Amino acid sequence: MSAQTESQPKSASAATYRDPKRYAYLLVPFWVLSPLLSIYLAISTGHAAWYWLVIVLTYLVFPVLDFDALIGRDTRNPPESLVPRLEEDRWYRVITYVAVPCHYVTLFVGAWTVATQELSMLSYIAVAWSCGLMNGFAVATAHELGHKKGGLERWLSKICLATGCYGQYMIDHNRGHHRDVATPEDSGSARFGENFWGYMFRRQLPHSTLFRPWQLEKERLARKGMGPWTLQNEFIQPMLISAVTYGVIVALWGWPVVPYLIAVAFIAYLFLALADYIEHYGLLREKLPDGRYARVRPEHSWNTDHVASNVIFWNVQRHSDHHAWPTRRYQSLRSFEQVPNMPTGYPGMFGIALIPPLWRAIMYPRVLAFHGHDLTRMNVDPARREALMRRYHQPTAVPVVVAADGAASRRQGHVIAARAGTAPRHQCPGCGYVYDEARGDPPQGFAPGTPWRAIPAAWQCPDCAVRDKVDFLRL
Repeated sequence: MSAQTESQPKSASAATYRDPKRYAYLLVPFWVLSPLLSIYLAISTGHAAWYWLVIVLTYLVFPVLDFDALIGRDTRNPPESLVPRLEEDRWYRVITYVAVPCHYVTLFVGAWTVATQELSMLSYIAVAWSCGLMNGFAVATAHELGHKKGGLERWLSKICLATGCYGQYMIDHNRGHHRDVATPEDSGSARFGENFWGYMFRRQLPHSTLFRPWQLEKERLARKGMGPWTLQNEFIQPMLISAVTYGVIVALWGWPVVPYLIAVAFIAYLFLALADYIEHYGLLREKLPDGRYARVRPEHSWNTDHVASNVIFWNVQRHSDHHAWPTRRYQSLRSFEQVPNMPTGYPGMFGIALIPPLWRAIMYPRVLAFHGHDLTRMNVDPARREALMRRYHQPTAVPVVVAADGAASRRQGHVIAARAGTAPRHQCPGCGYVYDEARGDPPQGFAPGTPWRAIPAAWQCPDCAVRDKVDFLRL
């Protein structure tokens, strides 16, 4: 019988803890504006090589900074007793707000550059690639904002995503990917044996980008008695923002900017596909006797604690904590022991994923070792399952990781005491969302007065998508 170990976060002492990255996050808005520096240097010096500055920083400098011999990793966590105060600290929130217009500034300056400067084909590619990368990082900014409960942050998420024509991302990510993550049903979870290019074009692009978010939004609107062709459709809303934004750019600088706009949008899609590919590769939640999948735990996501790249990605590389408790803010995400860890941060992993033989050489041993070479415990590409089983299935004793049950998270002031004389209320035990029968949840299609028994059995928490209706606690 295999031993059981528990995946628990390590927390620093409340008396001594100081967030070492508090001011480092100020770098993010400057990072988003970094193509402006490369453009300025190229124009002012006459050396076109400066147009490649952002690309070199992304794919070379940040991976080098992530080396353990340089900045490396930081596994320290904030003490749980300080997390409520840390999450209420507006400093962190304002930085994300500031980043949103920065994405637009970069998009517009890039358009001005390709329309007004004499660029070689290589320089045009460099400008589009650099600004497209910032559209990709807009997905990271929107990801942080879009998981929050406030209407302002969710609207800022849509506005941010519009820079890359990817406004439907939060529909699919929050209500689809978080629900299905690390299962064969999730188009946002790559399977063992699946190379990146096949994954992106056969599954991630058509399903995560188009079919699933449209269907999810169609179902939400149907509960409200509405069809999908309405301005309340959150798939359509950001697309209209994108259309206006791109239309303004074309009106300002003419048709020469159209290839640039297509390129920057494509790079945003490529960026997200790469993130999806690396974050849950080969990981699988077990299926329970009742047909449901086990709830999401930290070991269902690949993690990395590399500091340099974590800063520019809003700490989302601590992905294990994010998926287990999706509403935690970036500054309080934790490092866990006994979870699968990538050898470097996202910039380096993106480069590795683009080269399938290199990916296999680096990641196959890690995936297999984490699962004890037992492919029955892995999310395996069904088209290659038999061949992979013959070659790699050699089960060995391996600890069964049992994650923290989230009790610490539920002590963060989220649990709400029942009030006498009010309508029945039910609370998500993970993130604290409360369904109040008196208020209903109109955005989800449940009018005020809708009783709990009328909520579909398959419904999940709209804030975290981790807990099912059956998990909710009666207050």
